[in-house]
Amino acid sequence: YKKLPYDTFKDFSPISLLASSPNILLVRKDSPFKTVGDMIAAAKAKPGSLSFGHAGNGTSTHLAGELLKNLAKIDISPIPYKGGIPALNDLLAGQIPMSFNNGPESVGQLQAGTVRALGVTTASRASFLPNVPSIGETVPGYDTEVWWGLLGPGNMPPELVKKISHDFVAALNTPSVKDRLAKLGATPIGSTPEQFDAKIHADYDKWGPIIKAAGIK
Repeated sequence: YKKLPYDTFKDFSPISLLASSPNILLVRKDSPFKTVGDMIAAAKAKPGSLSFGHAGNGTSTHLAGELLKNLAKIDISPIPYKGGIPALNDLLAGQIPMSFNNGPESVGQLQAGTVRALGVTTASRASFLPNVPSIGETVPGYDTEVWWGLLGPGNMPPELVKKISHDFVAALNTPSVKDRLAKLGATPIGSTPEQFDAKIHADYDKWGPIIKAAGIK
């Protein structure tokens, strides 16, 4: 976004990258698409005929679709929603042919069998969906995720950042938290402040060209 009321790098203090999860490309259980390859073939046969739902412009699910468009060289239209659940609801209602959703909001529908996962967006398969291929198995180089991190206000005292980071990492390593996150389809990480800062900068550099190519404003 060109105009924001804050500076992403100066106005926050990275504390810890807490957890990550793949986004998931979903279709209804009765969809003719059984694989990512099926969908790509249909998109190439009729450019512009397919669309995908996502949680809103600039969200990780939106960018997951744009990355697929960019790498697979296909024309599919993004349909923004006010969150992932409304997109998922329209998928279930047959209003859209597919949707990118994050793991936690998809698990329930996948377990109920109302939707089918064509692929996960991370480079490797997800531990909670071991039988679902990664999109990268069909589209080389495809790799993206959704992550959650803890930020504080800018210029926090380093000793305070270190203390809070240490406490959160300790909490993430408790069996009950690990179990809860696993059931939601998320993997605990618990990084250092420095590692989280590097992650933010790396993602900024990675997504800049994709966002520009997609014309996201």
